Amino acid sequence: MEENLFQPIRKRRIWRWVIALLLLAAAAAAAWVVVFRVNQFSLTVVPAGPSEVILEYGETYTDPGAGAVLRGSLFWREGLDPRIPIHVEADVEDGRLGKHTVTYSAQLRSLRASASRLVRVVDTQCPVITLTPDDPENLLPGKLYEEAGYTATDNFDGDITDRVVRVETEGLVTYSVLDSSGNPAYAERKIPVVDRTPPVITLNGGADYSFLLGSCFDDPGYSAEDNMDGDLTDAVEVTGVVDWLTPGTYPVTYTVRDAVGNESIVTRNFTVRGAPRQDTVTPNGQVIYLTFDDGPGPYTHALLRVLKKYGVKATFFVVGDENPELLREIVDDGHSIGIHTTCHDYQKIYSDPQDYFRDLYAMQDIIRRETGVETWLMRFPGGSSNTVSRRFSKGIMSTLTRAVEDAGFRYFDWNVDSDDAGSARTAKQVRENVIEGLKNHRVSVVLQHDIHDYSVDAVEDIILWAQDRGYQFLPLESDSPTAHHSVNN
Repeated sequence: MEENLFQPIRKRRIWRWVIALLLLAAAAAAAWVVVFRVNQFSLTVVPAGPSEVILEYGETYTDPGAGAVLRGSLFWREGLDPRIPIHVEADVEDGRLGKHTVTYSAQLRSLRASASRLVRVVDTQCPVITLTPDDPENLLPGKLYEEAGYTATDNFDGDITDRVVRVETEGLVTYSVLDSSGNPAYAERKIPVVDRTPPVITLNGGADYSFLLGSCFDDPGYSAEDNMDGDLTDAVEVTGVVDWLTPGTYPVTYTVRDAVGNESIVTRNFTVRGAPRQDTVTPNGQVIYLTFDDGPGPYTHALLRVLKKYGVKATFFVVGDENPELLREIVDDGHSIGIHTTCHDYQKIYSDPQDYFRDLYAMQDIIRRETGVETWLMRFPGGSSNTVSRRFSKGIMSTLTRAVEDAGFRYFDWNVDSDDAGSARTAKQVRENVIEGLKNHRVSVVLQHDIHDYSVDAVEDIILWAQDRGYQFLPLESDSPTAHHSVNN
């Protein structure tokens, strides 16, 4: 009785399961229709690597391959890898120049796709020209040259010797060739020519060159050119010595040879001109030449005021360019200005005559630049009788005292020494030393230094003493008495 009661219930459950399964099958069928009917698929073949490959002739082509991509219009738009085989068709021939095509194709059911890659086989290597070495006998100067031979080979064309273009010019043979791809090759061979033409030497400034004694000697230059060897200036040999401290004419010879021995020789005459010596004019009466060395300095302006007060003209042998305004004031006040040195460094100026003259002309340039005056008056540091120069160059003062006058300068020593650079340290001592010296000379050249205040302080008393006794004060000129000392070196 109980079994009959539950039987209708079981039957209802079974039918429910059946209906559910049927509904699920219908849904799956609908989904299949949507995915595989409505969602339309496409198949694409994608080559790996570049779409075009450049392959040098002789290289082996290795294909990078390709893959397939499956895409849907609604689903899997990014694509799926269907893992299907790719069929490759290639006509690449490594030994044939030009364009070659590699084709890739694939099929999935009814879907088909293909793609291609372009492979260019090119030849970019240049041919090689090989020259047969010359027989040394074939290279003797003056002998008619005979071609020693040559070959040309190309990696693609092989032997292309018959395509070589040979051009012979004076001293040179050139060889050129193009392979079938237009790649060039060049070579050249130097050959001797008959050369009997000597080089040409050109002298800057001409064959006769003169300069004033004391101007530090410097060859104005030269050049040498050869019709075959070109510039031979560095090969010129120069012989001859110019004594730039002694008037005279000095021949200098320039010699050069080209590669085959042709020689050229030219001579230039250097004339060292000495300036005429200035005659000395001794003034009448009792004359005092006040001279001041080593300035201008901190006391020079005060000295100039004293000189102006009494209408006295003096001479200043100046040093350096640290006080240009005082240099101008000296000249503007009517005093004579002369050269002492740029530095007053004995070792620097007395080590060599050339060093001295460089310093001398440098100080002359400073005075000219700052005052507009070109002075030829000078005084040696330490005087012409100095012995300190022996430490640096034996006999240099004997050379310089002659050379500066040959160069047009007029050097002055002194015959009255104030000793303000020695033991005198007060104005009284300076005054007494000067006055005592003045008593011993009708024409006095007085040495003082305007870099010492005590020496400057003594000047007014010296002027008053001298004027009371009828002395006249004059500035040094090029014809004034020089008061030269005996040269001790």
